[in-house]
Order: sequence, then structure tokens, then C-alpha cells
Amino acid sequence: GVLPLSQLRALAERVAPLGWHMEFLLHVHEFPRLDQQLAGFPVEVVFGHLGYLPTRLGTGDSGFQALLRLLQGGRAWVKLTGPYRLSDTRLPYADVNPFAHALMAAAPQQIVWGSDWPHVMVKGAMPNDGDLLDLLSSWIPDPSIRHQVLVSNPERLYSFQSG
Repeated sequence: GVLPLSQLRALAERVAPLGWHMEFLLHVHEFPRLDQQLAGFPVEVVFGHLGYLPTRLGTGDSGFQALLRLLQGGRAWVKLTGPYRLSDTRLPYADVNPFAHALMAAAPQQIVWGSDWPHVMVKGAMPNDGDLLDLLSSWIPDPSIRHQVLVSNPERLYSFQSG
């Protein structure tokens, strides 16, 4: 894959004064040097779908490892969204567990959850959002860390004020 880095940096420089971040929906396995390519990027970046790589590639994939390094640097975030888009299995998408666990082990303070509703371009059965939320108990067994992912981290990422 090719990232149009000069164009992305130019856009990032324009939105940086607004306090915005940039969201990327890309397949991290296509970018084994992702952490180097985004080094010194002007804004924080957010990656959807746990990095959006086929689970059959495994957590040792060089692009996934680059994503973990980006997370650990504190300028990148990952959304725990769309496990059905990565998995070769049905709910509960057990083959996604190692990826969720690796992301949580790398930087739990840089992870947020999302339902991926309205589930556009789903080729199989329509996911149930309640079932997707239930996956968090296996991905994040500790209730205080789940609270961090569901409440504290989104407050930081989106500059929300809690109740």
C-alpha cells in the first residue's frame, strides 16, 4: 500500500490548530513501516477495526507490530470495532481475541470501543450491537480497564466532559 504522506501531512497541519485528529481506515498489514511513516505526524491518528487486517496473518504481522509501536508512542489510537470484518469465524470471533489482547497489552490508554453501526457493506449476517458489546468481557476482563476504554479514553480523545 501507498500512503499519500505529503497530502496527509498538509491536511494534518491545517486541522492541528483546531485540536482535531485524523482517522484512518486502512489495512495495517499493507504498511509494515507505518510507525516510521507517521513519525512526527502533526496530529494524533486513530485506526479503526483493530488495524483492519485478516486474522489469519497473526499478531506477529509486521504492520500490526508497527501499529503497536505507534500506540505505545501515545500519538495513535485504535478502535475496537468491526471484529466481523477481520474474522474468518462467526460470533464470538475467537480469532480476533489475540489482536484485541495485544492492543490492550501494548497501550490500554490508547484504545476506544465502537459498535461500527450501521454496519455498512456487511456481506454476511447483520451483527447485533449487544453481542458486539458483550465481546468486551473477553477482550478486557478487568472492569476498571473496560471503564477506561469505554469512558476515560473517549473523554480524552474527543475532549468530552463526563457528567
